[in-house]
Amino acid sequence: MTKNNLKLVLVLLFIIPFLLLYPKHLHSAPPTSIKDTLSSSQLSFFARLAVGNSATDTLLKIAISGNPTNTTNNLFVGDTVGIGVSGANGRLVPYIVGDIGNTAQFQITTGVGQSNAFTTAAVIATQSAIHTITFTPKTNITNGAWQFLIKATSRDGEDENDGIPDQQGFDLGQDVGSTSIGPGTRLKTADVTCPFGATASVGTTVVVSANSYHIVNCKLGAGITNPVDVEATLTIGRALSTGSQLINPAPALSHTEGKADSTADTYTFYIRHLDAGDIVVDADTAAGKIAVVESVRVTATVDPTLSFIIDNTNVGSGATICGNTLGAPATATTATSVAFGSLSLGAFNDLAPRLSCVTNADGGYIVTVYEIDPMTSINTGITIPDTDCDGACNTVTAAEWTTDTTNSGWGYSLQNINVGTSLFNYNNGGATFAGKAFADGAANAKQIMKNTSTPTTTERAYLCYRLTASTLQKAGSYENQLIYTATTTF
Repeated sequence: MTKNNLKLVLVLLFIIPFLLLYPKHLHSAPPTSIKDTLSSSQLSFFARLAVGNSATDTLLKIAISGNPTNTTNNLFVGDTVGIGVSGANGRLVPYIVGDIGNTAQFQITTGVGQSNAFTTAAVIATQSAIHTITFTPKTNITNGAWQFLIKATSRDGEDENDGIPDQQGFDLGQDVGSTSIGPGTRLKTADVTCPFGATASVGTTVVVSANSYHIVNCKLGAGITNPVDVEATLTIGRALSTGSQLINPAPALSHTEGKADSTADTYTFYIRHLDAGDIVVDADTAAGKIAVVESVRVTATVDPTLSFIIDNTNVGSGATICGNTLGAPATATTATSVAFGSLSLGAFNDLAPRLSCVTNADGGYIVTVYEIDPMTSINTGITIPDTDCDGACNTVTAAEWTTDTTNSGWGYSLQNINVGTSLFNYNNGGATFAGKAFADGAANAKQIMKNTSTPTTTERAYLCYRLTASTLQKAGSYENQLIYTATTTF
């Protein structure tokens, strides 16, 4: 071997291991098409209680100046707010927002506690988001890494990982021990999904251009390189039912709600490329922007509606209602009149109207009925008494009424068609005709239809009148008045 060849071999023995350990990347160029899409770009809410709130109050007043949030415009019905001390050793007690008053007041569903009702108590409703970062690499490095840097606070008095929204960046969440999922918990490695099969880690903050940033790192395995010119996706955060998310900032120090030029607070984020020795390749670094802003409250009022109808649909002569075939007088049944005509003495006389009800009220509806007096002769004042059925029913309890035709009686039963809550039915418990007596007077009105939630359709039932007159009942014309009342519930 010549002297020159020996030199060449020695050079190659030195260079080849170096190249294997520190391979040269394809070229230096920052990634393109970068963006960070947030599942929610809503600012977190951070106000303080004003003077004049007391223990057990449900309508609370917030201070209108001097705090990150100075109006209720970014607070919404159903939000969970923490009220109390927000410092490192503080305690926030959760309450649910029941309503929003003016821009300085909101209502909670339970009274505020004594220890949380003091002036300047923090009122915090955190908003968090899943970050979906997409970018197209222009370089590759074997055993390299990609980092995502998102703005963290470095402001005095704020902690970048205490679960309290900050005015200078996103909060990493609080380490709450065994609780590893849900609002406000610390972002963990399991909450990050890296591209290229890389291994995720959540690092400490780093300072870039005098600003602090959270680090999320995706390290490629030994001998692995990423593709070039293929869009990559990095996801930071999981659904709160299974993981944690970064907490969105509170309004920035310079934020003015509703200002003309811009209402959004913007934050810079970086995507950085690291070589195999975890050294940042500056030429491969790219920056993007995130904008967060108050959500817009859109309000509208839907007035409550209630429809109650009495009609004679499907209750004509020959119809079978409450297990009985209606006779010829059924043709005279209308929405305002039930004419039995000449009664068959010592027998059951049956007629029925159909009742229909629907509402949009959250609590549904109730329909009640009562009579002014028993069936009374318009000439003599003699009555047909309210029934006791076969001896066991009254205005509250239904009982079988199938045998007693020798005594005069006046009452009713129900046939449920599709009512949400069936109060009783003519065939309850295997009965043939379970009847009740009408109650006298408004104070004693009884429910005959009911739904405790908003019906999905018009609900209907038949109310089955039954009248008997003994062979000894005084001749004459008898009348009664029934008062139906339909009411929405909330």
